Amino acid sequence: MRVTILTLLLVCCCVPILTHHDQRIISSLVYDPRICVVNEDLIYNYRSSIYNFSISLFRPVAFRSNLNFVFSPLSIWIMLAAIAEGAEPLTQQKLFQLLNLPNDPCIRQLFYQLATTRAFPTNDVNIKSTRVLLINDGTVLNPSWHGLVVKNSLLEVITAPMRYNPVATANEIKRIMSARLPRLDLSGNSVLLDTMDYNGLWTTAFGDAVVERAPFYDLEGKQIGAVDIMKVKRRARMGYVKKLNAKVLELPVGADERYRMLFSVVIGGADLKPIVTGVTKELIFELFAGLRHSYVQIDVAIPRTVITSEVDVRTVLEDLGVHELWTDPSVTRYISNPPAHPSSFVQRSTAVLNNTGLYFEPAEYNHPSGLRTGLEPILGTDFIADRPFLFGLVDSETKSILLAAAFSRPTYPL
Repeated sequence: MRVTILTLLLVCCCVPILTHHDQRIISSLVYDPRICVVNEDLIYNYRSSIYNFSISLFRPVAFRSNLNFVFSPLSIWIMLAAIAEGAEPLTQQKLFQLLNLPNDPCIRQLFYQLATTRAFPTNDVNIKSTRVLLINDGTVLNPSWHGLVVKNSLLEVITAPMRYNPVATANEIKRIMSARLPRLDLSGNSVLLDTMDYNGLWTTAFGDAVVERAPFYDLEGKQIGAVDIMKVKRRARMGYVKKLNAKVLELPVGADERYRMLFSVVIGGADLKPIVTGVTKELIFELFAGLRHSYVQIDVAIPRTVITSEVDVRTVLEDLGVHELWTDPSVTRYISNPPAHPSSFVQRSTAVLNNTGLYFEPAEYNHPSGLRTGLEPILGTDFIADRPFLFGLVDSETKSILLAAAFSRPTYPL
């Protein structure tokens, strides 16, 4: 009897629980139940795939940028999945493993449905994403592959005179990326171009916030410049990640709180490297499970800023062992004839943080000291981002990481 109880406990602890929320997401997916077996593991496995891949990119991107960057791991995941679908078997399996994609094509397409429906522009949250394979004029696409990527909204294929008109090609790249990329390698017959732009309205506005010029500090607590910081009192969800000694603030975005912006600082310090090197999939799940609403308004201070980054995704993927896509045209022979041979993969991302929002939170009287906050005591009653911090955007349904970013360079350096 004792063994049976222990077995049941282990099963309950290890198997993801299908919540009503997850059931709603699954019920919205389009699939044939006769050939596609969907169970309670689907959402958990999808999130695990996204988190593991995001973390594998996060570290090299963070350190190559000296911890001041913004990029979209989800968008890169989607584009690389599109290429994997047209790769020869050995390369395909290697990419599926990197992306943590299942071998079952039906489940993969459900993952694609989830991934490609996370972000879209609305009146209150403008998220614009572009994923393009720019390929040389005259290349004949494999209709099976092209049909799959179009059906699943993985990427768009656009042609350009790459082999004989570099000026026209550069202009087309500028149109797609909204930026000139003079160092882009165009030696192949194609390039992968990715953009993600975010500018959203907070659900609860910072409109009544005091925006003031405030000092910004480095790892040693020395002032290195100043920022326009938004200060406001408001209720919010916060959490503590003990292993990283980090506090996390969550703020909803949009009229229906479709998105959440998360901010993180190290308690008692400013060195983000332990978070970058120490974050794991398990800690991300733990973080979301541990966020709690504050009973009282807390002091929030966040810089108002616009951050833009260009990430050389090819170099990052090479760090992760992906070389054949750029060196061996035959590995993508199921994409096109002649085979797609991308010489570059670049992503440009922009995130705008300002004080505009939709609704206002009523002011509260000062609460007496000692009143329960609903938060862990180590969090205190404030979140002050006056030193290097991390932030990211997720959708509320699946917690997919739409944007991951770090801010460490003040707007007005000394």
